[in-house]
Amino acid sequence: MQAGQAVITDRRFQHYIGPRLGVLYAFTSLTLHSIAWVLGLKRSARYKIIPILVIAIAYLPSLVLVVIAVVAPPGTSLPGYADFYPFIHAAIYLFVAFSAPELICPDRRHGTLRMYMTSNLNPAVYVAAKVIAVWAVLSIVTIGPVLIEFAGYSLFGHGAANFTDSLKLVGQIFGGGLTLAAFFGTIALAISTLTDRNSFAAAGIILTFVLTGAALGILQGPLTAPDWVELVNVNTLPSEVVNRIYQAATGTPLPTWQLAAAAAGWVMAGLGVLAFRYRGEGRQ
Repeated sequence: MQAGQAVITDRRFQHYIGPRLGVLYAFTSLTLHSIAWVLGLKRSARYKIIPILVIAIAYLPSLVLVVIAVVAPPGTSLPGYADFYPFIHAAIYLFVAFSAPELICPDRRHGTLRMYMTSNLNPAVYVAAKVIAVWAVLSIVTIGPVLIEFAGYSLFGHGAANFTDSLKLVGQIFGGGLTLAAFFGTIALAISTLTDRNSFAAAGIILTFVLTGAALGILQGPLTAPDWVELVNVNTLPSEVVNRIYQAATGTPLPTWQLAAAAAGWVMAGLGVLAFRYRGEGRQ
């Protein structure tokens, strides 16, 4: 073929004749892809920096506590499991502000959401995959460090008294970690649907959790607001629920069922925002 000659090839659209693996396969694939995307797997090195740094920040306090458990004689009073979470609150905020926008915003910005909707995915399955993905990613920093603390305490003579208590503690660790992941992850994902820019979404998440919590903290402190204000304080409410899971001391006299119901209400509100924002996407 001489230079400058064009070649026309047949590129007609054809029906797909391969195996059809169904909605469950598509849901699983999207969930795993979303988790890998946030963690920077199979992406360039610059996308791995933030996840690695935040995870390191979250795990550092647990490693310090394990070192303390090694040198401390048995019977020494060490920080409890419920006391550990304030050490990693900053890591949780940073991780959720990074991960939630990464799961939602690029699809809206680059138009890949419409491509998803032309497959056997529908808006409900898409949202479910993203919700499960953000819960799973956040569990890395809400469950993993506490499990390391539990393992260190158990190995060096500071753990539970018997096997039954150990099983109870493991259940509390998973319960507390999943509570934080579901609460922060769902709300952050809902906020991220309001824009297609990662930076705007991250700023909105930080402002919601930090500044709103600080403002309500002032109401609860110097201004002596009523106790029910705790139920709308997104900064401290999940921590209070976690304290109740561990049967630890809390800073509010409100009953456990009210705290749990308020936390569940926030999660349901976040899911409602997601459902509202993605309504009718499959019909576009």
